[in-house]
Amino acid sequence: MSFDQKILVIRFSSIGDIVLATSPLKTIRRAYPDAQITFLTLDTFAPLLEYHPDIDALVSISKRMSLIELWGFADHIRRKQYRHIFDLHNSIRSNLVTLRSSSPVYQLKKPRWNRFLLFYFHHNEFGSDFSTLKMYHEHLGSIWNENDVLPATLLKVSNYEQKMARNMLLDKNIFDEFIAVVPGAAWTQKQWPAEKYIETLNQLDLPAVLLGEKKDTICFDIAKGSSSTVNLAGQTTIRQALAVLANSAYVIGSDTGLTHAAEALGKQVYMILGPTS
Repeated sequence: MSFDQKILVIRFSSIGDIVLATSPLKTIRRAYPDAQITFLTLDTFAPLLEYHPDIDALVSISKRMSLIELWGFADHIRRKQYRHIFDLHNSIRSNLVTLRSSSPVYQLKKPRWNRFLLFYFHHNEFGSDFSTLKMYHEHLGSIWNENDVLPATLLKVSNYEQKMARNMLLDKNIFDEFIAVVPGAAWTQKQWPAEKYIETLNQLDLPAVLLGEKKDTICFDIAKGSSSTVNLAGQTTIRQALAVLANSAYVIGSDTGLTHAAEALGKQVYMILGPTS
């Protein structure tokens, strides 16, 4: 296949979903090993995908783009004449930016009705074998078959980034092995209680580094109750957080973006799952 084959992959948000999208991205790369693959996402999350070996061009747009601006960007996509477009988001935004293109679009079909029933009525129509990675792959067209292996997710951090993270941790008196903890979640009910984290961390021999956003108050609650923790919530960029995760001995956390990112970095992860309703 010639390198002038151009392929566009779209996933705008959020951290966890973009991490999961790197699995079908690998399948696309295997199907088109010599193609030029462009990944389109929001500028907030683009740093996640830096250094990714399956991406030739990383393009980002602002979440604040108006409808008129998105319509203009859609013309840019049309003029690029991609051989294939894989829309792994299926949002109003992704539909709009692909609307003017004549390229074939392979679009994720979300189980919105099943999620509605589960969230509001606690009625489960999902099969026992449901997998988000499999759901992504089911809409890639003929390049994936039911019995094909699902590739692992993948993120990359440079040696320099890891070194800078180690230096940052040294300034926080973290000199040796440590546990990375990601206790926050978009849904409060998905979080393990702070007191449970405190009880667990106080029984472990390793110091813990808390990662999250400034709004993740659970990080501050844990830090107050555990003297062996360093709270970096709200103090790191996405790339710095990834580098801290890459340096950790293992990771404990909620079903949230950075915990999925740790898996994609090849770390041993203990994920505490909770309900969204």
